[in-house]
Amino acid sequence: MYVKKGYPEKDDLVICTVEKLLPSSIVVSLDEYEKIDAMIHVSEIPRKWVRNLKTYVKISKKLVCKVMQVNETENLVTLSQRRVGVGQHRNKMSEWANEKRANDILEVIAKQLGLTTKQIYDKFGNKVLEDYGQLYPVLLDIAKGEENIIKKLNIEKPLADDLSDLIKKRITIPKAELSGLIIMSSSDSNGLQIIKDTVKAGIDHAKKKKVSLSINYLGAPKYQIKIIADTFKRAEESLSEIIEIMTETIEHHKGNLVFKRVE
Repeated sequence: MYVKKGYPEKDDLVICTVEKLLPSSIVVSLDEYEKIDAMIHVSEIPRKWVRNLKTYVKISKKLVCKVMQVNETENLVTLSQRRVGVGQHRNKMSEWANEKRANDILEVIAKQLGLTTKQIYDKFGNKVLEDYGQLYPVLLDIAKGEENIIKKLNIEKPLADDLSDLIKKRITIPKAELSGLIIMSSSDSNGLQIIKDTVKAGIDHAKKKKVSLSINYLGAPKYQIKIIADTFKRAEESLSEIIEIMTETIEHHKGNLVFKRVE
């Protein structure tokens, strides 16, 4: 697994491994950095852990901590575990797992291309880290077909083509699906055509956003809407825009649209 150069910055979230339990602190190693000691004072440990520290914190346990101070002269970093929220912990662990996965993918690709791990990083991985800071999001974008990323990194063409093909084979693009219920009505004499135009407006916008959209008739005036995108963020944003456009379209023709999310 690659390690970051230098030291983390104040307020950064870091992954660390418990190395030693002391009476008033926990000594940890920073997984993302090379040979940097760190300490969590007992005051920065969740209260529920303090009384039974050895029960809650075992040697080799992985923790997500917030950087409080950095002393490069003494090669010492002080951390806080209690200042990390549940969502921050979950997101950081997910990011760490994805980076390990990206590292494993590059190691496999290196073997397939007859390269060492160091060579694949020298030719590709380190350039990604220098420009983007993380591996996995870049590999995911390449898997989606965003070829310009490799071009921007100035990777030699034969290697660039091989990397693109092998990354696409190794990464399955995740899908996020959202659905809901639409109730549409129009008092206009041409009401059916207005509803058809409203549905078309939604489908046209979905094509522009490059997301998959289906609107199925359930029986007047109800319709099921379903959207599939590569991330929940894109799905949420696209669904919101589509509903807004469809609402504007039907209201322009004196119609009405009500949307309800279905979990």
